[in-house]
Amino acid sequence: MTIRFYTHSAKKQAEGVALVDSSTTKNFLNLNYAQWLGLPIRCLEKPRQLFNVDGTINKAGALQFYMDVSLQTGTQRTNHRFFLSDLGESKVILGYPWFASTQPNIDWARGWIDSSQLPIILQSPDAQKAQFIAKNGRTAIKQTTEDTTIRRQTVLPTAQEAVQQIITKRKL
Repeated sequence: MTIRFYTHSAKKQAEGVALVDSSTTKNFLNLNYAQWLGLPIRCLEKPRQLFNVDGTINKAGALQFYMDVSLQTGTQRTNHRFFLSDLGESKVILGYPWFASTQPNIDWARGWIDSSQLPIILQSPDAQKAQFIAKNGRTAIKQTTEDTTIRRQTVLPTAQEAVQQIITKRKL
């Protein structure tokens, strides 16, 4: 199953799709993606061997890097360690540590996570307050990663809608 997530670092804000996998023993972040975001990457004291699900050694080799992030799921915040490696097309894998701390309410048959557990935001320790805006009809919902307050704002009409309003007023 995959779910949308947001990342906020000191340098960039981005969104992507995370793989949700309860059989993965750790949380993982794609090394190239972490570098692109400018996330604070740390070296492990001793590299760890990385194995695939089938027991073979991962082609990326040993795990050498990690980062600690604040992970928000809905209104719940927890601190997590993400190990960095080449994940191919995946940017993030949310593994067992995320499941254990969050206890997500997932409808596996439909592939849905309970909307009260959204958004999912990874925030690096050096990140400042981020704002994410999603349009819901004619209202913008603004949510900040700092305090998860939600404010509704009126969305301005598009240029086409504004022209249509002027034409309609002239006909009256």
